[in-house]
Amino acid sequence: MCGLTGYFTRKADVIPVLRESLPAAVSALHHRGPDDQGTWFGADNAVGFGHARLSILDLSTHGHQPMVSPDGRLAMVFNGEVYNYRDIRRELEALGHTFVGTGDSEVILSAFRQWGVQAVNRFIGMFAIALWDQECRLTLLRDRLGVKPLYYGWDGYTLWFGSELKALRAFRHWQAEIDPVALAEYFQFGYINAPRSIYRKVLKLPPGHWLELGSHGEPVVRQFWSVLDALHTPLTGCDDDLAEQLETLMIDAFRLRMVSDVPVGMFLSGGIDSSLVTALLQKNHGNVHTFNIGFNEAGHNEAPHARRVAEYLDTNHTERILETDEAKRILPHWGDLYDEPFHDSSGIPTYLVSRVASEQGKVVLSADGGDELFSGYNVYGGVLKHVAKRVRIPATLRHVMVATGNILPLERIDEMIALSPLPRSVIKLLRDKLTWKACRIYDYLSAPTNGAMYEQAFSFWDPTTIRVLTGTYERMRETADVYPGSFAEQMCLWDLHNYLPGDILAKVDRATMAVSIEGREPLIDHRIVEFAFRLPLSLRRGLLGSKHILRKILYRHVPQKIVDRPKMGFSIPLLKWLRGDLSHLLDDHLNRADVLAQSMLDPVVVERTVRAFKRGDDHAVNRVWTLLAFQMWRQKWG
Repeated sequence: MCGLTGYFTRKADVIPVLRESLPAAVSALHHRGPDDQGTWFGADNAVGFGHARLSILDLSTHGHQPMVSPDGRLAMVFNGEVYNYRDIRRELEALGHTFVGTGDSEVILSAFRQWGVQAVNRFIGMFAIALWDQECRLTLLRDRLGVKPLYYGWDGYTLWFGSELKALRAFRHWQAEIDPVALAEYFQFGYINAPRSIYRKVLKLPPGHWLELGSHGEPVVRQFWSVLDALHTPLTGCDDDLAEQLETLMIDAFRLRMVSDVPVGMFLSGGIDSSLVTALLQKNHGNVHTFNIGFNEAGHNEAPHARRVAEYLDTNHTERILETDEAKRILPHWGDLYDEPFHDSSGIPTYLVSRVASEQGKVVLSADGGDELFSGYNVYGGVLKHVAKRVRIPATLRHVMVATGNILPLERIDEMIALSPLPRSVIKLLRDKLTWKACRIYDYLSAPTNGAMYEQAFSFWDPTTIRVLTGTYERMRETADVYPGSFAEQMCLWDLHNYLPGDILAKVDRATMAVSIEGREPLIDHRIVEFAFRLPLSLRRGLLGSKHILRKILYRHVPQKIVDRPKMGFSIPLLKWLRGDLSHLLDDHLNRADVLAQSMLDPVVVERTVRAFKRGDDHAVNRVWTLLAFQMWRQKWG
C-alpha cells in the first residue's frame, strides 16, 4: 500500500515547475507510504513519477518504486496489492521472465511487458497503477471496484495525477477551482463520486477503467470490467449447493488477502459480514487478531457484540472503549483527514479503530461490501415497503394527492413550524405527525420512478434547495432504474456503482492511510461480486432475511443467537455532540460573515438551517453536518 503521483506534459515551458513540484507531491503522501520515497523522470523530464511506499510485500529495496523494467521499456508506480501475483509470476517464469525480488510490483511490471494493458484482466486485487512506455504513452488503471483512489487533472496539455488531492495540489502549474456542479452533488448525497472531483479540470478515474494518453489527442478512458456482464449467466441450483460454492470462493478470496510479509488484522463489529469473514479466517488460518472500538453511548457501542463473537471464535481480540472527548478531538480536523468534501461521520470511528490496529501491525481487513452484494441495508426494506404502499393507492387518488402537494407549499410550511417560537415539544409533535411526514409522503408519491424514490431516500438536500444554496444544480447520476433486474436488485447495483466506491471505500482508504496501515476488502473480491449478482434474489433477501445466503453460511460457524441483532451501523452520536460540547463549531464555521466571505453558499439558507437545528429540529442534523463538513474542508483547503 502506497501513495503515487506524477505528471506528463506536452508543453515545454511548464516542465521546470512540474519537475520541481514532484517531490512536494510525494511528500504530501508521506502518510500513505512512510517507509520509502522515490522519483523518476523520463522523456527529457516531460514525464515524472513519484512514490511513497508502505512496505507490505518484499520489505527489501527490491520493492522500491518508481520501478523501471530491465529493458527500459516501461516505468511504473503502483498502489495496492495484486494478491494472485505468485500464480502470475509462475506463468511469467515459464515464459522466460526472471525476478530479483519476492513482491508483487516486479511481477505486475513484467505482466504489462508480456501482455500489455490487457494484463489487468489477470489481476485479483486492489490497485491504482501508472505506466509509461517508450512510445511516449501514459496509462492509468484503477481496480474493478474502486478500492484504491486515483485522481487526475487535465488542462489540454498537461496531465497530473495522484492518490489524493493533497498530491495534485502540490503541482503549482494550475489553480484549484471548485466545481459548482460537484459541490451540488456533494450536498445531495454527501460525497462526490467518480468521475467528478470537487475541482474543475480534476477527475477520478472510474473503477474498472483505464486511461491512455499519447503524444497527441485527448485522454481516452476505457472500461475493462463491469459486474453487469456477469448477469448474463445467472446461477441455478439448490440453496445448500450455492451456499457451498460461495463459501469455497470466499475461503480462497480471504486466503489471498492474508498474503503479507507483515501481520494482518481484522476489523470486527460483531455483525453478519465481519463475523463471517473472521469465522472463515479463524477456521482456515487461525490466530486472527481482531479489533473493535466502543463508545460510552449505548446506542453507538458495538463492542459487546464484537466481544461475544471474538470469544466464541477465540480470536486475539483488542477492544478499546474510547472516551467521547478523544473522538470529539478528531471532528475539528475533518477537512484534513478527508481532503475532499465528505459527509460520512462514521469516518471518525473508522479512523479511531484504524489507529488502534496500527499499534499492532500494518495490514487490516474490513468487511465492507456485504450490504451491496447481498441486499443488507435497512433502507432497502423501507423503500420496498413504500413502493408496495404506492402501488396499492389507486392512480387517480395518487394524482390528486400529488396535485394537492404541488399547490401546498409543504416544505415552506414545515420550515415555518420548525422556526416558530412554539415550545420544542409542540414543534416536534406537529412536524413528526403532520408537516414533515406530509413532505416525505409527497416525495414518495411524486417520484416519477422507483429509482427516483430511492435517490430521494439518500438525498440530504432536495434539488430545488440545492440550486438556491449553491447557485446551480445539474443531474449527474442515473437513477437505479437504468440497471437490470427487479427494483431490489437495482438498488444494490446503484449502491455498488455509487455509494460503495464514493463513500464507503473512500472512507476506509483515507482512515487507514492516515495512520499508515493498509486496508483490504475481502468481500469485494471481483469473483465474489460476480457470484453474488448472479444469484437469485431469494438467496440475497430470503427466508432468513437480508443477506440470506451469508447468514446460512455464518450459522454453520457461529451460533445464530450470538450474531442475530438489529443492524446498528458504525456511527457517532453526532446530534448529541452538535447540540452539546461541539455546538461552537456551528458558530465558528457557519456564521454569516464567514459564509458571505467565502461566497459559495447562500447565507439565508445556511442561517435558516442552523437556526432550525438549534431550535430543536432533529431532522436537520444531516443538512447541518453537510454544511459544517464543507466549511471545515473549505477553510483548510480553499
